[in-house]
Amino acid sequence: MAFASANQKSPGYSQPANSGEAVSPIRALANKGENASCAECGARPTSVVGLETGGTFACVACAAVYRRLGFRTRSVDRDSWQPAELASLLGNLAVAQELERNLPAFYRRPKPHAVGEADAIRHQFVLAKYRRREFCDPALQAAYHRMGGGGGFTKEGQLWKRSKDSDKYFSRIFELSERDNYLRYFVKDGSAREVKATIPIDRLNVTMVGVAVEGSHPNLMQILYPDQGRTRSLYVYHEQEQEIISWYNAIRGCKYYRYRVSLLSPEELLRLPLTYDFAVCGWLAKTGPNQTEAWQRRWCFLLRRSLFYCAGFMEPRPRGEIWLGQRPAYSISAGPPPGFRKKVKPAGQHVFTLSTPDRDYVFSADSAAACQQWLTAIDNLLDSSPTPQDCLYSMTRSNV
Repeated sequence: MAFASANQKSPGYSQPANSGEAVSPIRALANKGENASCAECGARPTSVVGLETGGTFACVACAAVYRRLGFRTRSVDRDSWQPAELASLLGNLAVAQELERNLPAFYRRPKPHAVGEADAIRHQFVLAKYRRREFCDPALQAAYHRMGGGGGFTKEGQLWKRSKDSDKYFSRIFELSERDNYLRYFVKDGSAREVKATIPIDRLNVTMVGVAVEGSHPNLMQILYPDQGRTRSLYVYHEQEQEIISWYNAIRGCKYYRYRVSLLSPEELLRLPLTYDFAVCGWLAKTGPNQTEAWQRRWCFLLRRSLFYCAGFMEPRPRGEIWLGQRPAYSISAGPPPGFRKKVKPAGQHVFTLSTPDRDYVFSADSAAACQQWLTAIDNLLDSSPTPQDCLYSMTRSNV
């Protein structure tokens, strides 16, 4: 890969100071400025250099994607480096200035240390940046970005949609319109096609599920939206990873440009999440409101400020949704609630209690590690304040 400044040293490069323990020149370079954070996801520290990505410094997870996609890498701490090799490394800032100069504000880049993030997000960001060089030229972004004009962005194409009544998938044509604020899909083809569902863009969420559950399609995407006072989920995929990520970013782009015409300030717009990922997901056992009912196995996921529990993975409508506000009205604790007298023990034995103003919800995880993951995720959520958008969303929901 050729860059305009291929012979320049990375900004901030210097020999390490002779203070305390000796630091190698490559480690000193990795610790300088933007090089200290991964070039792709921003995770710290960086430990690997991409040799065919302009000399970017990356975390372990993003370096694994480099290698999987055929880019050679070298270790910061385990490999030896010659002065001439160090001088050839551009570093993260110079590469970003070259290859991210037209990165759309809505385009989803990988998140640091993201638990359960779909591999497709990281893969496609790296491919778009280095191989396809989409962030250099807006003309290469037609699959997910408006190209000017007053009509806004539109997209139409085929996706495989899961039936709400079975595990089968059917080919459906989907249509996205920024101007008309909808994502819709059709049954039948050609002139006889009929609109099956129309979903307002500003009320939906898309999540790249990937392999959150063993056996699911790696390109699986969840489309979640309110429907008659409850939450509905569609599950779709495309065989081509690039195409499903294009749909994912196209929806984010439509939401972004619709938010831009609202009363939000530019600073508020930058802070506003366009879409939400699962904070944690997995199988839990749950008892009922009287805490004497039989334990039922439920597929659960924490999304935005709601804990959803479903009879099975990819259920179109959850059995319940628990909206989570703030402390002290809401709390999470290890173990059962006071006075719990459940005779039938859960399979997992790792119980936690989610307390809301309405009732206590008692769950059990299969392992201590899984239980702790749920406790930590919900605890972190309760430490944060709901946004005005969260509160508006909660008004359309009730805990079930």
